[in-house]
Amino acid sequence: MEKDMFPIIKSYLEAHQFDVKAEVMDVDIIAKLDNLIFVVEMKTVFNTKLIYQGLIRTHISDYVYLAIPKPSDRVLKSAHFKEKKTIVRRLELGLMLVDLEKAYIEIVYDPKTYHFKKHKKKQAKLLSEFNQRKTAYNIGGSVHTKIITAYRELALLALYYIKDDPKSTLDLRNYTKTKKVTRLLQDNYYGWFERLERGVYTITEQGKQALIDYAEIIDKIVTIHNKEISE
Repeated sequence: MEKDMFPIIKSYLEAHQFDVKAEVMDVDIIAKLDNLIFVVEMKTVFNTKLIYQGLIRTHISDYVYLAIPKPSDRVLKSAHFKEKKTIVRRLELGLMLVDLEKAYIEIVYDPKTYHFKKHKKKQAKLLSEFNQRKTAYNIGGSVHTKIITAYRELALLALYYIKDDPKSTLDLRNYTKTKKVTRLLQDNYYGWFERLERGVYTITEQGKQALIDYAEIIDKIVTIHNKEISE
């Protein structure tokens, strides 16, 4: 159900001019507007774990929303639900209800700017990952699904570039516009690359299969990359 909530929340945030990406460093949804960072954590139930998760996110973001499917009127009027709402409000977290049938967002509380001490290194790492990603293929709330990180995007870009013939690390640095690709080839985390000689790489059978498995994503990454280097 979290995957069902994601497109509704994404559309809502994008309608308010946010740049939205999902599953960034284990955060369900990151939304960025100018220098402001919004986090949305989703759960199918309104429980303590969700509230705690939201509280932890206050150290890396400016505003945090908790998102749950809109309950029945009976649940909304219950004392138990009102108690949880009070806790959320006192913690200065935001709360949004997602109507899955009507594809509608109801904001119960808007979050407030936090005065808690920020973990600047964690926040910088979160922003770095957000900004380096070329695509937004991830779906918030996904489980047992391969997440398309900035690292994986770079590996797929390198894979595309050497799919027809071996290339040197210099060629790859010039094409990808980053020195990080050299370490990526050396580490060969996904098993996609094979060193032929010093500084020259080709692709493995796993790499050839990845070209098939990620064909749609590779096409998008290459299109965005070519547009960036031509500007």
